[in-house]
Amino acid sequence: MTANLFKVLLVDDEQNTRNLLKLCIDWESLGMEVIADAVSGIEALTIMEELRPDIVLTDIEMPYMNGIALSKQIMEHYIDTYVVIITAHEQFTYAQQAISIGVSDFILKPIDATLITNTLKVLSEKIKANRKKLVQLEVSYKYIKNNVLELRNQFLNGLLNGNTSNTLLFNELEVTRILSNTSNDCIQVALINMLFNTSQYTETERQGILQNCMTYIEECFCESQNLYVFPDIYNHIVILCNEPTLYLPELCERITGYFKSNLSTNVYCGIGNIASTLEGIASSYTTAKKALKLCYILDEEVVYNHHVEPLNKYVPLSADNPLEHLILLIKSGLTKESIEMSCKLLHASLQEGSADLSTVKYYALNVLSKITKVLLQTGIPASALNFSDLSYSYLITLELYADIEKYMISTISEFCHLMNTINKNKQSDTVSQIIYYLETHHADEDLCLTSLAKVFYINPSYLSRTFKKVTNKSFTDYLVELRVQKAIGLLQLSSYKAYQLAQMVGIPDPNYFIKCFKKVTGFSLQEFKAQIK
Repeated sequence: MTANLFKVLLVDDEQNTRNLLKLCIDWESLGMEVIADAVSGIEALTIMEELRPDIVLTDIEMPYMNGIALSKQIMEHYIDTYVVIITAHEQFTYAQQAISIGVSDFILKPIDATLITNTLKVLSEKIKANRKKLVQLEVSYKYIKNNVLELRNQFLNGLLNGNTSNTLLFNELEVTRILSNTSNDCIQVALINMLFNTSQYTETERQGILQNCMTYIEECFCESQNLYVFPDIYNHIVILCNEPTLYLPELCERITGYFKSNLSTNVYCGIGNIASTLEGIASSYTTAKKALKLCYILDEEVVYNHHVEPLNKYVPLSADNPLEHLILLIKSGLTKESIEMSCKLLHASLQEGSADLSTVKYYALNVLSKITKVLLQTGIPASALNFSDLSYSYLITLELYADIEKYMISTISEFCHLMNTINKNKQSDTVSQIIYYLETHHADEDLCLTSLAKVFYINPSYLSRTFKKVTNKSFTDYLVELRVQKAIGLLQLSSYKAYQLAQMVGIPDPNYFIKCFKKVTGFSLQEFKAQIK
């Protein structure tokens, strides 16, 4: 796939129409490429989840899910995708529906290459302008907030730090709705941090980009008045959510992915635990900071508090405590980084104690005992940790700094090896649970990566990576193969028709089912039926 080209998806149940669109438009000159085509709205949504096209050209009249229904789904779930409808139907009601759900244009067949080209040119410029707006470095008056906004942000930052005493004072600062729905267990904090190259941007420029990003989130997602976006004291973008109908991890995946694709910088997001009271906001903020710290260590774009719960219970984190950082590295199974960090700590203790090795010994004992205690508190059996009273006695007898360092490295390496094994087992266990869930829910036509992530409280991108790591297959490919295998099993019992099989295994579009069947088995449905007679 060529970089920097707008990705286009064609959706039409007529193959001739799809082929004509591919051939009659000079896509390259438009700065676009056709990345896929689909025969139905259902297949199109499957492709959307994997490839995330920039533009969708779709027909209206298609079986099982027409173009209007498809467009509505795209508008709701893919905020940065633009839809153009190309149809033979010129009824006013269709055009009215298309406009009401946010379709970019409505073009009548027969296909006019010049008209479509001109439409795509205009749409291309619109997309470029919208994306350029995000990264404009000039801070305009639109983003200069008045005193009321500054006071509102101070109030919200107070909530992050547990200060709920000024609620009456700030009732007029447009934040009263954050105080509502506190019985719904839906208050949650997410932190987004952009690691700018300081040699590339000045401080003013960084602040300008940060403000533009916050404005982008506000304009796209804050209509409900129960979602607040503001900076904290560390210049993280804070998203404070009190909206029961909104799944914050999914929203953060979309926002983080959008910023990363449009800004030349790394973007990370940590998501805190869910709270039910104003006092719980501080806890959600704390866990969000811990999750954000894990983003850097694990190089994960988004980390949900679900993955750091043991750390939340047992490790009091702070920005200036290197031992806590070492514990995080060990729990993440990062052997090389853990060894480097432990050696730095040990070397620092040598400098503090001058030539007195007893200081270094006791420091090493203290570090290893604290690490052992944390690992034990997370549920790891003592027998698995090779550090005991004998280890203490042995370490005390060492007379050379090099021997102390070797012992430290050896023990830290064993800890990391243990955590790697446990983490892999946890991933495998999670995927095993997911596979069992797919076996029992494969007939659900609404089953997808995002819905499954909600069931298991895992962010979608983490689930996708973990699933592929364990099974060597993408989630979509695995689900398609599973459904086809279920269909094969049904064919052993009776000679079902395509539409019957499709509905029974969770694919309501028989045309898409037939396409999947041949892709998996190498045979058409009729050919396969003939073989088993």
